[in-house]
Amino acid sequence: MDFEQDYVMRLVKDLVRFLMQLITGKPQFRYETDAEEPSPCGDDYTRIIAMADAGRINEAENLLYENLDTDNEDYLLMGLSFYSHINDYKDDFLLESNYSREEIKDGIENFVKEYGVTGLETFYSSALRLI
Repeated sequence: MDFEQDYVMRLVKDLVRFLMQLITGKPQFRYETDAEEPSPCGDDYTRIIAMADAGRINEAENLLYENLDTDNEDYLLMGLSFYSHINDYKDDFLLESNYSREEIKDGIENFVKEYGVTGLETFYSSALRLI
């Protein structure tokens, strides 16, 4: 993995962690489904993660947007967890799946814009100038 891709991967991870902490108030958060306490988005999350793990990342992302509910904070957390999950994939897997780190970054920006969060592109461009 080249330096720039590694740096983008870390930026994405830090950004998602920051947004999750801002939303939940918890220092660590990862969206998880719980059989005992089902969440409103649990089935969607299970399905999109399975699709992404099978290399169908674009289809999973499309499903994420098809079911988007901007009135549901749980769905926002689920979407951020999805992007965090795919950010953990190796570059080779992303390439084989026709997806890139840049698409992860863009996906997060576009997803949170649906919830009224803007300005992340400035964060990224400022951080990338440091390389």
